[in-house]
Amino acid sequence: MLKKLNQNNLFNGILFAVIFVIILSILSSLVKPDFGQVYNIVQVNQKLESFSKEKENTIDVIFAGNSEVYSTFSPLQLYLERGISSYCMSESALRLCDALELTKASFNTQNPKVVVLEADAIFSDADPHKDDYALPTNFIEDMFPIFHYHIFYKSFVTKKMKEKNNDLKVEHPLRGFIKTDLAVPYTGPADYMNREEQVAIGEDSMRYLERFREFCDEKKVPLVLTAAPNPNSWTWSRHNVLKAYADKYGIPFVDLNLHIEDMGIDWNVDTMDGGNHLSFKGSEKASSFMGAYLSENYKLPNHYGEKAYEDWERDNKEFEVY
Repeated sequence: MLKKLNQNNLFNGILFAVIFVIILSILSSLVKPDFGQVYNIVQVNQKLESFSKEKENTIDVIFAGNSEVYSTFSPLQLYLERGISSYCMSESALRLCDALELTKASFNTQNPKVVVLEADAIFSDADPHKDDYALPTNFIEDMFPIFHYHIFYKSFVTKKMKEKNNDLKVEHPLRGFIKTDLAVPYTGPADYMNREEQVAIGEDSMRYLERFREFCDEKKVPLVLTAAPNPNSWTWSRHNVLKAYADKYGIPFVDLNLHIEDMGIDWNVDTMDGGNHLSFKGSEKASSFMGAYLSENYKLPNHYGEKAYEDWERDNKEFEVY
């Protein structure tokens, strides 16, 4: 009798485990995005929703990366000054894996002619998983994405909540750029790039950087690497590491930290947080510099005044940006 009871318990245990695995697999298939793996599914989906509002085939330049992008490059300014149409496919602390998937997704509705990847994301965590050292956890998340995308439910909101979120998305009229009037001076040394630092592109970052390069090669679209002015983290060591990679594959590398004087950057007013990100005044200078570079080196059409871009000028007037 006891033996039969133990057999029944074992059978029930196995049956429960099988059913549990099946349920996890079904839930995982529901929450797993139809594109590649990402770290922050909520931010990625929000950005894709915002980007989807752009008219098809009207974006020529994609700026990819994290918060360094949306605080440095202003698509509205590039349009007003040079007729360049662009979009900041970036979010705060966005990982390279997310930036890659956003860039790839942009090609579904647009025909970008240049992809500009900002360097800060390359020297940050790049993998979809939270911790590189948590191998067992990563393995489980790979098997059952429900554990990785457990915050996916936040994307499923009521129609009323979606409308409310859309009203709050001020980044759409600014094409991903975020305008702020904050200005906190950088008070460190002017020769910040001379700080000694031992740095290398991490294994995960290199893997996704290679995927970026290969994707752009596949699409026959130039990839440009850039580094936003950042006296708190940028050094010659980082510049040299990225320059070596760029030279190896013939990729242009525009390090804005080498052009501080050319841009007229004043660290008393041109940073919003003591050197990590540019203020709005600083972004105006960096955007002008990048606009000149893109115009001189790539055959980008001047869309200023075209009917398809009437909303760009209307948005600028409505939000009183420039």
